[in-house]
Amino acid sequence: MGDRTGMRRNLVENKLNLTKQEEVIDMSLIAEFKKMPIAKFEEWCLAVAIEGVAGDTDDFLQTHAKPLTEYDGSGYVYSALLEYLAESGIDLEESEYAALASELAEEHYPLCTVLTNGHKQNYLNKLNLDNFDENELRDYYNEFNGADEEEAGSYMLEAIRVLQFNLREADETSVVLLTLS
Repeated sequence: MGDRTGMRRNLVENKLNLTKQEEVIDMSLIAEFKKMPIAKFEEWCLAVAIEGVAGDTDDFLQTHAKPLTEYDGSGYVYSALLEYLAESGIDLEESEYAALASELAEEHYPLCTVLTNGHKQNYLNKLNLDNFDENELRDYYNEFNGADEEEAGSYMLEAIRVLQFNLREADETSVVLLTLS
């Protein structure tokens, strides 16, 4: 696991001030998916570049973003899942909006990823559940988190299912935000 893994793990831990054990068992972190028109998203990007994230992010998202299907488990699963996917050639964190996502993660969210139409075109079929092994996912999750969670593979599979379902919403005029809060 590379430097990005350590940065993501440290960011999540520092943001929430949790020990490793609390991180693994805490279920209060929510993974939210929101669809936003690219024009509004770029307006938001410009405001962030000029003013920083000082504005009310939640109000902006509530006004301009449509909530999508949420993952019904701990959002921490996505921290491990996104790294696993990147190592498997499905890098959902790289896009023209990666810098804003990083800034939002530093300032407002433990994790923020912007899913684009390019992600959809390149990875939607690769996110088919038949492409993943539950035991391999469990082992990765447990190594990533220093845990021994027997059901982690099924949590990761469900997270992939929700991710794939929501990625379908990205198109030429909209992006999908994945945030942990």
